[in-house]
Amino acid sequence: MSRTLRARLGSGLLGLALLLPAAVATPASAAAADFPSGYTGYHTYAEMVADVAAVVAAHPTIARRMSIGRSYQGRTIWAVKISDNVALDEDEPEVLFDGLTHSDEHMGLEMTLRIMHWLVDGYGTTTRITNIVDSREIWIILGVNPDGAEYDIAGGHFHFWRKNRQPNAGTSAIGTDVNRNFGYRWGGGGRTSSNPAAITYRGPYAFSTPEARNVRDFLASRVVNGRQQIRTAITFHEAGRLVMWPYGYTLANIPVDMTTDDHIALAIIGKHMAATSGYRPEQASDLYITSGTTRDYEYGKYRIFAYTFELSVVDYPDDALIPSETGRNKEAVLYLIERAWCPLSVLGATVRTARCGAFDDDLEVSRGWRANLDGTDTATVGAWQRGDPQPTTTSAGRKQPDTVPSGRYAFITGTAAGTSPNANDLDGGRTTTTSPAIDLPAAANQKLQFRWTFADDAAAVTGDELRVEVLDATTSTTTTVFLTHGTATQRNAGWHLASIDLAAFAGHSIQLRFSATDAGTNSLVEAGFDDVRVTRP
Repeated sequence: MSRTLRARLGSGLLGLALLLPAAVATPASAAAADFPSGYTGYHTYAEMVADVAAVVAAHPTIARRMSIGRSYQGRTIWAVKISDNVALDEDEPEVLFDGLTHSDEHMGLEMTLRIMHWLVDGYGTTTRITNIVDSREIWIILGVNPDGAEYDIAGGHFHFWRKNRQPNAGTSAIGTDVNRNFGYRWGGGGRTSSNPAAITYRGPYAFSTPEARNVRDFLASRVVNGRQQIRTAITFHEAGRLVMWPYGYTLANIPVDMTTDDHIALAIIGKHMAATSGYRPEQASDLYITSGTTRDYEYGKYRIFAYTFELSVVDYPDDALIPSETGRNKEAVLYLIERAWCPLSVLGATVRTARCGAFDDDLEVSRGWRANLDGTDTATVGAWQRGDPQPTTTSAGRKQPDTVPSGRYAFITGTAAGTSPNANDLDGGRTTTTSPAIDLPAAANQKLQFRWTFADDAAAVTGDELRVEVLDATTSTTTTVFLTHGTATQRNAGWHLASIDLAAFAGHSIQLRFSATDAGTNSLVEAGFDDVRVTRP
């Protein structure tokens, strides 16, 4: 059954969405539509709404529907949450599926509906699905772009319409490609266009479409205590029978905004899913360069292990193919839900121990660290910054590193190099940054590990320091677990590994506070840390 509950009831967008009435009327301006003859097995918007309502009514303890916003024409964008304690926000890994971002890709809606039915119909009868629902929170955004989908079938024939139905100012052209409108690398190269008449029109600015904003705001609502709860995701498109992983904006396998571990794990998971579906696995840019996509946004901003599935062999497959084309992805879908506990676990036992514990932060994206949390910092220059450090070098050697242990970013006391050795180093006192809350399991053999650097010059004093403290909310105590002092000799930058036993804090709720102090009047002090993690018991 589910793990210990947290009082993490939804806030902001999600909290409001849970309070919305059970039904919202479709606006009169959005006329009803139906599929052409031979395709009536596909769901219209009205049929999708009815199906979701029936499922939620039949399974109220494990399924709940909510609005995540409205389309341009005012249609409600419905999402379903499936979990064993569906009314509560539990401390469980979360997964997201969405479909119908491109309105002519109707199999995407069939896929999201099929996933919903697999989970609710299998709960209590199939052990694997029961275990999944009991240990995960699964979110399904049924159809991202209903306006375009309804227009595509208006009048009983296909219009081959891909975009939304939002007018473009100053032109008669209608619609923006929602899957070119997301904010990560928006406006880049490849198959995206600045021409409002183009089928890949990216919009005048990122998130100019309400449909992309709805997904953006939903994702933001799943950030709890600074950390994104959704860990894996699939966005369903059509066609080609492909499984694609980030990135689409670049041909580089491991660009600066991706770590090697992530790249390897993304590919392993993607290839496994493709093998179970009979699909071809590839990095998204191997198909063609894209920018502003759902998948790249989810990974680039939040490090969600996000995939694009291209369903079917052709566009507009006959409705007789719906069962087989969706059914072939069942194993892949269930596998990805299971992998959500720790996607990096596919890298083997050593990585599982190091990277799948109660806390893992490579600092590549924002994950809830807070500077000067207690308001007592005194440093005037060189406060902690998460970023790409630039080298600071004196005649005695390198004081601030220009590389980090993994990826691109670390916390550094002033990332800029400055115009002289003492520019942008730590000055004037103490700077702190504090992690979000970490709930440690009541188990032995957990260690706090991180990489650190601390450099000073011959004017340093012993009061210059890098300190790490455990703030124990369970016992209301603060314990120093790491400390290095300044020395009156030249010490150059270099990354070192710290490993600290956390047995004294097992079962407690803690935070980590990193502080650096310049206590001298004319010394050069530079500090940094990266790759902070609590190892798995």
